[in-house]
Amino acid sequence: MKINFPTSDIVTLKHTFYTELKSNLKIVHITDLHIGYYSGLEALHQLVIKINSLKPDIICLTGDCFDDIGKIKFDPYLVIPLFITLKSKYGKFFVPGNHDYGSNSISTVIKIMKLSGFNVLLNETQVVKTCAGNLSIYGIDDLCFGQPNFNNSFFDKDDYIDFRVCLMHEPDKVRLLNPNINLVLSGHTHGGQIRLPVFGALHTPALGKKYKQGLYQIRHRQYLYVNKGIGMTRLPIRVFCNPEIAIFYLKGK
Repeated sequence: MKINFPTSDIVTLKHTFYTELKSNLKIVHITDLHIGYYSGLEALHQLVIKINSLKPDIICLTGDCFDDIGKIKFDPYLVIPLFITLKSKYGKFFVPGNHDYGSNSISTVIKIMKLSGFNVLLNETQVVKTCAGNLSIYGIDDLCFGQPNFNNSFFDKDDYIDFRVCLMHEPDKVRLLNPNINLVLSGHTHGGQIRLPVFGALHTPALGKKYKQGLYQIRHRQYLYVNKGIGMTRLPIRVFCNPEIAIFYLKGK
């Protein structure tokens, strides 16, 4: 049995979607860094280098950036210089997760992410205009401890959108979203963090019971991706469940 510790290699999983865009775009999706729990500044530095090597057009981070910001042994504001060096052509986007709300520190997390150059989306939509076309990126507040509003996902700020993406930390309420959203990106489950052959995940958290890892088709033209995440919580191990970065190639027609 292979036990993966924090120094384990991060796998890069690639997915292709055929779209109405005029040309190709690349979205890099990361989630559940859990900075502060067996993961510090050096690990974040290596992650930033790896992501930049992928040359993303858009970066999406779907929550649990910090494990418990109130208990971190270093100044959490030290992550800002590292996050600032994350490079993407059309922006970096973030929604919080349940651990980001830990210790009633969500205001600090949001401040850090904004100072790091992330667009923080709390039940908001941002239209991203690119050379390939227009994307809507929706962000839903954390389902456990935030104030999620699914109704906002039914409104676009632009009349013509070529592709719609939604960021939502917990995946199980995906069917409450606008059915016209093409791709929903989530995390939260860590893929179980400990998995056994054939059986799969031993345990996943609330709101991550139905959709545990990987790609799911929700509706005719709507897909959900549940990323296994980068970090760990509770137990400092991963078993048969490597950390991951997901890359989505949006192919133009």
